[in-house]
Amino acid sequence: MDDADELVPHMRRVQDAQRDLRDLGVVWQMIESSAAIGCPEEAESILPTLVRTRERFDALQGRLVQQMAGESRAALGDQLSAKAQCAIDILVRNLFERTADVGFLSTDDEVRRFCGATPEARAAGQAAMRQRLREYQAKYSVYDDVVLLDPQGRVLARLDESRALAASADPLVGEALAAPGWVERFRRTDLSADGGPALLYAQAVHDGHGLKLGVLVLRFRFVDEMHYVFASMVDRHEMALVLIDAEGCVIVGNDDAHVPVGARLAPLPPNRVCLTSFAGREYLAVNCASAGYQGYRGPRWRAQAMVSLLTAFRQRGEAAAEGGSDVPLDNPALHAINENADEINRDLRRVVWNGQLMAGTLAGESRRLRAVLDQVNRSGRRTRDRVAVAIRDLHRTSLGRARLQVADLARLAADIMDRNLYERANDCRWWALSPAIRRLLQDGAGSAPARALGAVLDEVNGLYTVYGRLVVFDAEGRIRGASRDPEQALAGQPVDGRWVEAARTLRDSQRYHVSPFEATPLHDGGPTYTYVAAIHAEDAARSFLGGIAIVFDAARELHAMLRDVLGERQGLAAFVDADGRVLAATDPARAEGLAAAMGGAERALLEHAGVHYAAARVAAAGYREFRTSDGYDHGVRALVALRLGAAERRTTAYSDLALQGAGARRAGAPMQVAVFQVGPMRCALPTDDVVEAVSMQGMVRVPPSMAPTIGLLEVADAAGRPRMLPVVCAREQFGLAYPPRASDGVVLVVRRPDLRQPLVGLRVDDVLAVLEVDRARLQPAPAGFGHFAPWLSGVIEVQASGAAGEEPVLVQWLDIRRFQLGDAVPAVPATGPQALPLGAPGTPAAIAEPA
Repeated sequence: MDDADELVPHMRRVQDAQRDLRDLGVVWQMIESSAAIGCPEEAESILPTLVRTRERFDALQGRLVQQMAGESRAALGDQLSAKAQCAIDILVRNLFERTADVGFLSTDDEVRRFCGATPEARAAGQAAMRQRLREYQAKYSVYDDVVLLDPQGRVLARLDESRALAASADPLVGEALAAPGWVERFRRTDLSADGGPALLYAQAVHDGHGLKLGVLVLRFRFVDEMHYVFASMVDRHEMALVLIDAEGCVIVGNDDAHVPVGARLAPLPPNRVCLTSFAGREYLAVNCASAGYQGYRGPRWRAQAMVSLLTAFRQRGEAAAEGGSDVPLDNPALHAINENADEINRDLRRVVWNGQLMAGTLAGESRRLRAVLDQVNRSGRRTRDRVAVAIRDLHRTSLGRARLQVADLARLAADIMDRNLYERANDCRWWALSPAIRRLLQDGAGSAPARALGAVLDEVNGLYTVYGRLVVFDAEGRIRGASRDPEQALAGQPVDGRWVEAARTLRDSQRYHVSPFEATPLHDGGPTYTYVAAIHAEDAARSFLGGIAIVFDAARELHAMLRDVLGERQGLAAFVDADGRVLAATDPARAEGLAAAMGGAERALLEHAGVHYAAARVAAAGYREFRTSDGYDHGVRALVALRLGAAERRTTAYSDLALQGAGARRAGAPMQVAVFQVGPMRCALPTDDVVEAVSMQGMVRVPPSMAPTIGLLEVADAAGRPRMLPVVCAREQFGLAYPPRASDGVVLVVRRPDLRQPLVGLRVDDVLAVLEVDRARLQPAPAGFGHFAPWLSGVIEVQASGAAGEEPVLVQWLDIRRFQLGDAVPAVPATGPQALPLGAPGTPAAIAEPA
């Protein structure tokens, strides 16, 4: 972000890290100065490395601070974008259903008959029509008014009687009569309850032959609907969430005291988190438009989420980041910083390690060098620890982003599903009230009524394509008509007896029944929900005539919902029932395993098939009366899992533990040992066998035919002249088949006086420490080890201290003469480790000339 520097003063944790890292930079400068003044000769070989290390830490500090600020901003941006995008997408999906509603209701036979009737007939049928419209509103509770007008705008019938209106002057009437289909308008109108703005859907009513009889207007509960949306998106008032029009004016918001309706907001580029100002305060804000739904784009509004900089970074998202410190993340920037820090730390450990080797060869002059090395070691550990804290903070922020994102996506998926199924419950109850269906059902069995019913149901199914089939059955449970059944092959066939029994119990038009999620012979698309409503006669007893069953095309529709929610993200989305059974998923195979791994948890970090995921499972709270007060509960949860990174089994870093020689068991001559790491092992050689540790950078690989040599590395001899050194791999010597980590790799220059080339490079994973150890701590290797580990001469007990406290650890004591180093290695009889010396002094500490 270009304005990241403006945000850092509002990020307390970033400021703390910046201050601590700068203070450590000053400490490094003091150490350099002290070494240059106090022991210039002894420290001559390490001073360049100290300067280079300090400079690299300074550069890393800048990258860390920038990345921390970027991750914090990105985490907040994710939340803002998610809220804004969800709000506009949910609204547009909802309004898409409204366009279908107004089109379908405008073709209703009773509506057409009423609009085309004489004034006297309309007056006589006024009560009946208002009752029918009231029934419609009771099912589709998203409308607060339904109005029928004649072509001149005179009101023929309406539900809202709070404001008397004989005729409307709204140009909507003329626009609907001129349009080929539905018309959508949001503006001030005399059709609203108070004359204020209203969201209206209108369509002309035709007589079936092209004659326009009037206009149907549905008034959407817009403000009420947006309060539902905002309540599910924002749980506190720190964030303002608003809808804005093309001019940037606020149409509706979650908190009028924060950002009032009618306020004009500064223009922002779409889908970008930017700094902006409003009412004298600075905000981070993002506005998002909808990409549309099935070709419908909505009123072209945008949703904008904004939060004041004063409160934007107050521990936002901390709860979501608990745990998971060892979970790998597919975050290239974080990987690069980790690798950079590892490389600097490895170089610093190497220079301290080499300095300790050098100090062991000095006499009285070693005291000052040891003091410098001790300060380097302490400051290096402090710096590593503080950098590690900053990297963990980065990791925690990035992980928190993922966990909040999956929770938001799962909540969105559950909300979309409930809103969709709300419409299905509405449809079945409304179609059960169709006079045409009731009349044809009463006509009795036969091919003619079956064809007529099939035609009616085909027309409806053609408009509402989310259904696999619509079926009308009689009181005995026999199919009387079905959609998508051109030969009437289903007529006379029985439906599921449970549907018939359920329909008999539905005593009023507001009740409905939903089958379990299961397969049905009426649908070849797999398990699904079937919605059932009862059809009653118009007689006084309201005799039970049968019912209507609408079969939801679950496989297609649920998968489409999940696909839209997941988008291009790596992971999966699924709907699961209360028992964990997967009903639909973007990746069914993985969904089964992840659903089982979650158990009863609502949020979890999971590992499945070698990949870590952040997962969330959310049960929707229902929508309006659906599942909140109608007695129905499908028990479905939305599960979303996003990929975090590939599993890494080797998470232990031995360099994080400080090694020291264990306390003396008895008085005796101490040993100087050089400790290093190879795979899962801590190993040691006598310091007399080790010249120095050098970087692998610049090593030239050699063909496999030159084994055991893996490469050639240029080093400097005592006179500073370059020499090529053959390098062998300790992992291959020990038979470790799996590869090292990317951050592993140091070359030890070791002595083998028995070889023609007495100096050989030994590639190890890392250097750990140079210790002074009591000889009594050395124990011979167990008998028999010489057959499969001939290089093992014994084991040494030392102490390791870390975050968990101190603990004894064993270090393998190696005999370099038993390594397969090539170049005429002499045969050494495997007489057992006890017969081997503990390490005789070798050649001088300078690199010898090759023979």
